[in-house]
Amino acid sequence: MAYNLHELRAFLAVIEHGSLGKAAERLALTQPALSRIVKRLEESVGETLFERHTGGMRLTAYGKALAPHAQLLCREEKIARDEINRMRGLAVGALRLGVTAGASALFIPRALGAFLEKWPGIAVDVVEGIWDELATSLENYRVDLVIAPEAPETARIAAARDCAWHETMNVIVGASHPLRAEPPVAMQALLAERWCFVPEHTEPRNRLVSLFRKKGLTAPPIAVSSPSIPLLKSLVAHSGFVSWLTRPMYAAELKAGLIRELHVEGLGHERRFAAYHRREGILPAPALRFLEEIRRQTA
Repeated sequence: MAYNLHELRAFLAVIEHGSLGKAAERLALTQPALSRIVKRLEESVGETLFERHTGGMRLTAYGKALAPHAQLLCREEKIARDEINRMRGLAVGALRLGVTAGASALFIPRALGAFLEKWPGIAVDVVEGIWDELATSLENYRVDLVIAPEAPETARIAAARDCAWHETMNVIVGASHPLRAEPPVAMQALLAERWCFVPEHTEPRNRLVSLFRKKGLTAPPIAVSSPSIPLLKSLVAHSGFVSWLTRPMYAAELKAGLIRELHVEGLGHERRFAAYHRREGILPAPALRFLEEIRRQTA
């Protein structure tokens, strides 16, 4: 059975917009014209793909089965078209990158700078988030590459080989914090402090909890949870909070004397990062080239 990409794109548009009218408007078609396209696809498949209701279009079991394959075929066709156009000098494509806050503060700006010097025509779209969000974006083709702390591979996501690096997590306080003048600080002493850190169930938060528990201690109470690294740094520098970050995240504040590091035995933790991609399909050329740049930066 041969599938028509034009019909598959129309099929996906109806799924995305939930109705023939909205999908037709998005595709710059009349509703009857779009209806005929969907009908031709259903005839090709030999089954009804949508249940038609007054409130819109609902996928049948056959439609649900076809949808992920239609998405893959259309995306792979676009990747192939972009690569051929790049070779012809007509286009160079786009790098769709997902990063965690820690990774974006480490070397991503430097790597992107070097990458764009070599490939100035490539458009770069960077999405920042926590691992769970980025993994979903990777699986759904919203990004093509994710830079994040090491995480287990899955049936759909793999780590790029020879593309891993590490940074050390440090306890930080403001320049006027009472603990700044202390000799090495015991982990137990930090339980009385006011903490700010990333949200629950993120990799750094889980790691912090596990390190305290290994010492037989309860986890420190987190007064303010936020994925915003600028906010966490500001709370530390100006409001007396304690946090636990990698040095590149607060390097500017450290140099300016706004933040100081504490030596806390057991919390000088090495945090490893890696690059992740989908197992299925072909990795777009811009993502492959950025992987090469990452390897050069971390060699």
